[in-house]
Amino acid sequence: MSRKKLDDNGQGSAELILIVGGLIVIVLLIGSYISNITTKANTNLINLLKQERDFLINKL
Repeated sequence: MSRKKLDDNGQGSAELILIVGGLIVIVLLIGSYISNITTKANTNLINLLKQERDFLINKL
């Protein structure tokens, strides 16, 4: 009877490890996606500022 009790505890621990692992994977994917968006926005902003700077320099 004690073996069954140990197996149940192991089952719960294994499920908890799988859930936590899945959550970590989801958080990492979302972080990667947000980082990608931030990098693209930063690049676009830098390009826009360079174009406007060149336009103003040429206008002078």
